[in-house]
Amino acid sequence: MDEALLSDDPGAVQKELDGGLQLSEYLNRGTLQHLYNKAFEDATHKQQETYVFNNLVKKCLDQGMYEGHTVLHVLGEVISQDLIQDYEIPNMYDDDKSDRPLGFHDLFIWAIATGRVKLTRLFWNLGSDQIVSGLVASMMFKFAAEHLPNDIYHADQRSDLFNLSEDYKQLAFLVIKECYRLDKKETSDVLVKQREDWVHIAPLDAIDMAEDMDVMSHAACQFTLNNIWTGRMASHTPTWKLMAATVCPPLLFFLEYVGDEDPEHEHEHEPSLWDKVKFYVTAPVTKFMYSVVSHVLLILIFSYMVLFEVRPLSKRPVGWAEGLMVFWIAVLGLEELREMLDKRVLLQTWISNVWNILDVIIVGLFQISFVVRLCLDRDFEKQNFQIIRILYCLTLIFLCVRMIPMFYLNKNMGPKIVMIQKMVGDVVFFLSVLLVVAVCYGVTRLALTAPKNEFMPSIVEKVFLIPYWQLHEQMLDLEEGKGPELPWYVDFLEAGYMLLVAVMLVELQVGLFEHTIERVQERAEVYWSYYRYDMIQEYQDRPLGPGPFLLFGLLWKVWEVFRGVPTSSPFRRTFSGKVEKHLQELETKAVSNVQMKLEKGVYKLNGSTEHSPPDTGGKLGSLRERMTSMEGEMEAIKSLIQNYSKKKTPQQ
Repeated sequence: MDEALLSDDPGAVQKELDGGLQLSEYLNRGTLQHLYNKAFEDATHKQQETYVFNNLVKKCLDQGMYEGHTVLHVLGEVISQDLIQDYEIPNMYDDDKSDRPLGFHDLFIWAIATGRVKLTRLFWNLGSDQIVSGLVASMMFKFAAEHLPNDIYHADQRSDLFNLSEDYKQLAFLVIKECYRLDKKETSDVLVKQREDWVHIAPLDAIDMAEDMDVMSHAACQFTLNNIWTGRMASHTPTWKLMAATVCPPLLFFLEYVGDEDPEHEHEHEPSLWDKVKFYVTAPVTKFMYSVVSHVLLILIFSYMVLFEVRPLSKRPVGWAEGLMVFWIAVLGLEELREMLDKRVLLQTWISNVWNILDVIIVGLFQISFVVRLCLDRDFEKQNFQIIRILYCLTLIFLCVRMIPMFYLNKNMGPKIVMIQKMVGDVVFFLSVLLVVAVCYGVTRLALTAPKNEFMPSIVEKVFLIPYWQLHEQMLDLEEGKGPELPWYVDFLEAGYMLLVAVMLVELQVGLFEHTIERVQERAEVYWSYYRYDMIQEYQDRPLGPGPFLLFGLLWKVWEVFRGVPTSSPFRRTFSGKVEKHLQELETKAVSNVQMKLEKGVYKLNGSTEHSPPDTGGKLGSLRERMTSMEGEMEAIKSLIQNYSKKKTPQQ
């Protein structure tokens, strides 16, 4: 078996398995460690360069980072920390859990890490949890490609690895698609089912880890997110009803709720009044609506405070609005502290989110401003109180900007926010080029028009301000005839500058904006579908309570932690008994259908009909689409007939 594995021979491996080899008896931690060591020892120098994970393990061991641990443990750390950077997941090969039984998924990871491409596909077919394993393989191949030297000598290897990454991402997508075609509701459960072999992550987690917008935008994922978003309220509840219940809470009793969702129960019971209140209050959509309303009130009250209450303490004491703002923003600071200490999210991931940094700036800036305001003596207060107003106004500006991510959840506004974010990069490029040209022109113009100037700070202003205002064609002094008479060569210099900047660079910037808008608009729904995942997860984890009442939700969270109440999340669920069996059968059937359709050519990897443009001839593409559609409809009809027969047989 060792020889078949190391030679990357799927036929020989399959022969060993068919011959009666029990994987549970063959594969243990020592055997897997031997396979890794042997694969790395036998590799040529060129192959060793592509063994990115082995190289990272060697680097960690050379630096003494995991002294006393096995190579498998270090590999698990590389996978959990370097490969998957946005999630706090446990080490798959932790030395403290060396008694964990190994399976096909461990050989699957070994085949990827050691470049056994043929065996990778075999173990993907033989194993379970093909959605998660396909996405993990996609991440690993992409990670390996990105860590190879970006030069012409490794171009082919990088291209092959990127293609393999796309293949396994597409395989996972096709399995999800088949599951959704067979059963929509059970597919939603498949996507949130925790996988024990993959350190209890769910397929929806893996899709987010892989940052796969196309898979996340599929109807199966969006159906699941919609169910999570509305909680135990019916997912088809109109938005206006939810908003009406937000304004008038008693209306929540007239909303439609889902009863006991355990499929093992034969009859669903009607939720009680208390259940309806609990379902409504804990739903992410409710938390979001109350959060929007409370944030708007926060901005209005803060604006009132800045306009009418911020006065020197010698003239007016702290008003009610300012006192409320101190308490309210302090509660928001506690919520940010809770998010930072959340063990499910890495601190570096939390810091990398610009909105979290903005929250910290808002809380810190306001609290510092208020403390300084209280500590000012009367003499300083009279002369420099404007500084306090400026700091409060900056806080108000940041509070208004903080409303922007709330638009992500709107299908029309969300992609527009993405456009603005991407256009910021275009602006940075434009300003970089403009700075070079402006300095060149500003210094030259000033040297030619005022050669006897002494150095003063105002000279630096002229170097930058004159080119800037000329860019906006604001040369009012020259237009009105009040400006100085300039030498003819300075006129030519100005004409050249205006041609280069006001015409060419500005038009280039407009073109970049148009390209960015078109690029995002073409995939607007994909962007919206992907970014709403993080927002839904944020409001799912958010404590109960709007505005300053959020403090009660935080205290409840602390009480749950001290009592040791187990946390549950609709993004990661466990199933047992018949339910788990049905979900496993659904995924197995979907994998079988995908393999069958790949063999028949209905699906194709690397340029399949799902992702490639249609045939230029038109007729061939149309015929293929019709055949695919008809085959899918026939499978669905067959499945319905089988289900009907199963239900009818016991009655007879």
